[in-house]
Amino acid sequence: MNKATLTTTSGHTWSTSINGSFEDVCSYFLGKRFSVGSYDETKPNEGFTLEAVTSVTYNDTQTATL
Repeated sequence: MNKATLTTTSGHTWSTSINGSFEDVCSYFLGKRFSVGSYDETKPNEGFTLEAVTSVTYNDTQTATL
């Protein structure tokens, strides 16, 4: 498994494990929109926003940005 660290337009960052080459991982994530934020059980439709991934760091060695 490889590690991908993703950064969105607002600067939100998270890491995930994924199979694939650097090019495959970048193609999968860069420019795609994902839900980010926190979940509040009392307001389940609030707290999340869709943000585009603008940076991918692969195995802490290679980085691609939009």
